[in-house]
Amino acid sequence: MRLPFLTAALAFASAGCATSGGFDKLYPGMSSQQVVEAMGNGPSRAQEFPDKSTAWYYGEDRCVLMREDKLVSKATSEDTASVDTPIVSVRDTSRALCAPEGYASKEKREQEIETPFGTYKGNIDPSAAVKKVKGMVTGKEAAPEKSEQATTPAP
Repeated sequence: MRLPFLTAALAFASAGCATSGGFDKLYPGMSSQQVVEAMGNGPSRAQEFPDKSTAWYYGEDRCVLMREDKLVSKATSEDTASVDTPIVSVRDTSRALCAPEGYASKEKREQEIETPFGTYKGNIDPSAAVKKVKGMVTGKEAAPEKSEQATTPAP
């Protein structure tokens, strides 16, 4: 009885370690080759900056900033808000962002709302989510809101 439980616990623990890869082992000053070796593969995408630095992204949740073939910094996605109830679950995540100092990069945020009616992901406008849930409950599509756009062309 204990053996299957222990086996399952060990499998779960090793799977958790495998998902982080070598990201925890990375430190500033490592060469690009050392980063690739520690991670087990190259980045899934890269973003170059005018100051000759490059952000390497490993999925959406981890990134490293490289400059002159050296690791400068690293970042991970962070859950900033979380609500977990039997009916609704809400997560607000700030995605990993690597940019050199002086380069403004817009923080990428993503929300996920899990309800009995479905899961909504993306950059969610709370009022739009409420309308969508109301529409699913009543079976009616919400009427489009009036826009501030002029009805006649300007001269």
